[in-house]
Amino acid sequence: MKRIFIISCISLLLACNAFAERKGGSDMKPQNDINAILSCFGYGYKVSVTINGVPTSIKGGKSESMRLFNQDNEMAKSAPPEMKKLFMLKPGENQIQIEYKKEGTANDKLTLSLELEGYPAPVFLLYSAKKPSGKVTKSVILQKAVPQDFKPVFISDEGENKSAFVHVSTMDATITPILNNVKGMTLAGMPGSIPLEGVKPGKNELVIKYKADPSSTKELKFAVITPEWKKFITKKITDPSEKEEKFTFNVK
Repeated sequence: MKRIFIISCISLLLACNAFAERKGGSDMKPQNDINAILSCFGYGYKVSVTINGVPTSIKGGKSESMRLFNQDNEMAKSAPPEMKKLFMLKPGENQIQIEYKKEGTANDKLTLSLELEGYPAPVFLLYSAKKPSGKVTKSVILQKAVPQDFKPVFISDEGENKSAFVHVSTMDATITPILNNVKGMTLAGMPGSIPLEGVKPGKNELVIKYKADPSSTKELKFAVITPEWKKFITKKITDPSEKEEKFTFNVK
């Protein structure tokens, strides 16, 4: 499913980049532009997402993604009708409204994220595995440069910023989180987010096991986001053996 998502993202990026190249770019101001990817792994779910009052094409029931731009992007002036809906973002405060309903099996899980180009983790991440339905309205601050105090907004079944996740930015690596001695999902060969299940009140112990081939991967970049702190980590890859990093965090 995730490989299908990656291929879909690449197709969208190529289409948008091709449109930008046709525009020539001489009068564009890319230094002020916001480029984002809205993605949803929604198998077994019915989903709707509205940003700044504009409905998106996210429907759920599959893996899907769309590239989004700021409203005053120069490309918006000449964009074909089918692409105009992609220009809905703005610098500063943006409102995201999400409604979802579980229609599949108990094992189905919903992950929805908004990622900005150049950021070390999603600016917004929603994860649900247990709730039969839900509604979320949240404002997020978007800007081209990563702010020094950047911390993602993470909404899980436990509430806002009540749980934790790991985000991997590197393509060719294998990451496995182990939270409180319980092994989580392994992410291999692609970037993405791993919501951590089993966060408990009090002290939590997290182990991140990772490995990569140094012939293709020189650095591994990942983020660990918890209710207590955030860490953006870069590890040099010098050999293919598995290594680990240990963390602790507290939840009130």
